[in-house]
Amino acid sequence: MIGHQRSIMAAMGIDLWVPKVAPCQQHSPTIWRDQSAPEVISEIILKNKPEQPVAVTPQLKQAVDVPSNPVVEAKAEPVEPVVLPTEIRPALNIPAFNLEAICLAHCVVLIDSTELTADQQLLWSNIQRAVRSDFFALQWPFGWINLQDGRGAESYVQGFLDAMSLDKNVICLGDIPHLNSSKVYPLASLQQMIEQPLLKKRLWQFMQNKAE
Repeated sequence: MIGHQRSIMAAMGIDLWVPKVAPCQQHSPTIWRDQSAPEVISEIILKNKPEQPVAVTPQLKQAVDVPSNPVVEAKAEPVEPVVLPTEIRPALNIPAFNLEAICLAHCVVLIDSTELTADQQLLWSNIQRAVRSDFFALQWPFGWINLQDGRGAESYVQGFLDAMSLDKNVICLGDIPHLNSSKVYPLASLQQMIEQPLLKKRLWQFMQNKAE
């Protein structure tokens, strides 16, 4: 190449000139992507691989929706309480009565004072003055209206005695209405003592704690 040609090529920005007759590398029309070696693609197995969806057929859907042994929930009906008929007994009306008693250190003397005559009242007063004692009285019917049923009279009398006769002997002069107790000593009534004064001796022995 002559110098003039090189000057022109340098002005054109060509630094290297290869003559046509010079040997050169064969040009390949393929690109780099086609010349690269094929990649080895390996299958990646996941530990928690999602299950494939199962096709739901009409028969399978019916088997899932309807249990084999369906349980029918029964509604509990309210049960009304059974009210048994109660027997209502009419109140028992009994005549009014009065009891009086004197309480000594070792015994209790009890009388029916509902209908005392003047002589009986005098004898009873003398008995009270003979020894030192405390006086008690009971009246029936009971003061409260709802406790005036005659069926409670016996308990009323027994409670009256129990309140006085703890560890003491109970001496009854004559019959005492509505008293049902075996732990009493029955003696002659006031009227019998008036008619037979010797009967007072037995009462006096009890009151002096000398009864055999």
